[in-house]
Amino acid sequence: MKGVESMNFFEIVLTLAISLGAVVWGVNIYNQKGTWFLAGWNTMSKEEKAAYNEKAICHLFGKCVVFCGIGAFLLLYGSFNHNDYILCVGLGIIAIMIILSIIIPKINSKKYRQYKS
Repeated sequence: MKGVESMNFFEIVLTLAISLGAVVWGVNIYNQKGTWFLAGWNTMSKEEKAAYNEKAICHLFGKCVVFCGIGAFLLLYGSFNHNDYILCVGLGIIAIMIILSIIIPKINSKKYRQYKS
């Protein structure tokens, strides 16, 4: 078939390694393991960490990272197979997850912050 190419071994390994790595990392974050790898979390003082609901934040970011892993799979698969539709779907999933991970804690701050009364 004209224009249809199959992925070589390196492309398959790269696609699976990146996407599965993100999914595994996301599941670990969801289960509150590996929070040291969240940007800024390990540099916070104990007082700053106490102001946040760690379980809710881990659930949100864990879900976002898992979906980013799925998006990365689609993005790489579409890129290596020259399928712009699949590539754009993957890119869209990643973009939506990044935007949601920023907006959701701002919109629903009561769930993600712990206010002392």
